[in-house]
Amino acid sequence: MEAQDLLGISFIIITVFLIFRWLSKRYQEIKSNRLINKGLVYPRPSAEEMRQEQQAFQKQMIRTHNEYYEKMFAGKEFINQNTSSLNDFIINTEMNGYDLHKLAQLNGIKVEMAAGWTDLALNLMMELDKTGWNREVASIKEKFGELRFYAATDREDILDKYSKMSKSICEICGKPGEHFSEHAWDFTRCEQHRKT
Repeated sequence: MEAQDLLGISFIIITVFLIFRWLSKRYQEIKSNRLINKGLVYPRPSAEEMRQEQQAFQKQMIRTHNEYYEKMFAGKEFINQNTSSLNDFIINTEMNGYDLHKLAQLNGIKVEMAAGWTDLALNLMMELDKTGWNREVASIKEKFGELRFYAATDREDILDKYSKMSKSICEICGKPGEHFSEHAWDFTRCEQHRKT
């Protein structure tokens, strides 16, 4: 056999292989499209299925939050230790940081700030309580280097007052601090904790 004959045979074999590969790929596409058109691939869930899925997710979140708080509260003493509803939540001068976390638990949230602002948040709660606050809170956190306490109240003046106060208290230790802005990050720290 000559080289020219081998070249021709190789060309035919490669051509047959490429045609077979293309046909195989096309067959898989057609098969896949038929499944999609029949609704067998990724069927859209019904409204009831979506509602059930959402409820299951919410129940799991509540379980996760409660497990988190059970570990935190284990062996600790605090005023609201056995409180199970917002209506029974006690606000007074004997509260401590665990009471703040208990309020968060009863509202289905987590406290997302460092311990240095705990006293500030407790004082804010006592001041809100004097206005008839229902103890509902959507978030307790640090944002842009300030305490953010998103409560169900029309007394924005109280919330703003404590937010401004937090800009002069170290969020880590509670000592006098300064509000800093570095590398697009805002924080309030004392000199000792500025680099942490």
